[in-house]
Amino acid sequence: MSSPAPEIDNKLLRHLEKELRGRNFVLPSLPDSAQKVRDAINNPNVDSNQIAKIIGTDPVLSGRVIQAANSPLFRGLDRIEDLSNAVSRLGLTCVRNLVISLTVTKLYKGEGKKFLKDKMIFIWGLSIKVAAVSEVLAQNCRGIDPSEAMLAGLLHNIGAVPILAKCAQTNISDTYTDALDDALLKLEPTLGQWIMEQWQLREELSSVPINIADIYRSHEGPADYSDIIQVARLHAYRGTKHPLAKLKWIGIPAFEKLNLTPEESIEAIKEADADIKEVMQMLRS
Repeated sequence: MSSPAPEIDNKLLRHLEKELRGRNFVLPSLPDSAQKVRDAINNPNVDSNQIAKIIGTDPVLSGRVIQAANSPLFRGLDRIEDLSNAVSRLGLTCVRNLVISLTVTKLYKGEGKKFLKDKMIFIWGLSIKVAAVSEVLAQNCRGIDPSEAMLAGLLHNIGAVPILAKCAQTNISDTYTDALDDALLKLEPTLGQWIMEQWQLREELSSVPINIADIYRSHEGPADYSDIIQVARLHAYRGTKHPLAKLKWIGIPAFEKLNLTPEESIEAIKEADADIKEVMQMLRS
C-alpha cells in the first residue's frame, strides 16, 4: 500500500502557495524598540546621545548594547559602562543593525503543536549560526559592513515565521513534517524579502533571501552580502537534516567571490571559532 505522504505534501504546499499569491500572510512587524531606533537614525541630524536616550528606555536592551560594545568584536582600549559611549564606539549604522538583531528573537517564539515549536527553535538556532559566521566572513570583505552581514544572516530565513504562524492556526499534524519542510524551502525566500522590505532594509539586504535561494547564483563585481550569507549558510547547515547539508560545494560561485575554496573556508571558520561563538552568545543572551 502506498504512503499518503505525497498527497499530503502537495495539498499543504498548494494551500500555502495560494495564500502567498493572495498575500494572505500576516507579516511580522519590526519590534518597537528597533523601529524607533531605525527611524531616529534615518534622521541625518541625530546624534549618539539621542539614540542612547531611545535605547535607554529599554533597560535590557541597553545592557545588551553595552555588552556588545565591550565584546572582543568591538572592544576599544577602555571598558565602557555608559550607553552614550557605547553608541559612539559602535557607530549609528552598527547600533541600528545590532538593535534589530537583538530584538527579533521575540518573533521566533513558536506557537501551536510541539513539532511546530520545535521547528521554530531549530530555525532560530540556524539563524544565529548563519549570522555569526556571516559577521566573521564579512570582516575580510572589502565594502561589506560586518554588522549588516550579521543582520542579513540572522534574517535570511525569517520568511519561515509567517509560514509557521499560518500552520499553527490550522489543525496540522506532525504527519505534515516533510510537507512543511518543502513549503519552507519554496516559499520562505519570497516572504523573507517582503518582510525585510517592509522593515525598510536596503535592497542589498532585502534581496538576500531570494538571491541565496539560487545556490549557483553568479554576478559581476565583488562579493556582496548574498555571497557571504550563501557561504555562511552552507557552513551553518552542515550536519543538519536540511537538504543543503547534502550539497557538494564544488562549483558554487559564492566561494570564488570570497576568494576561498570550500576547503579554505572550512579552515577559516575553524580558526574563527572563538569569534563565532562570541557573536552567537551575544545574540542568544
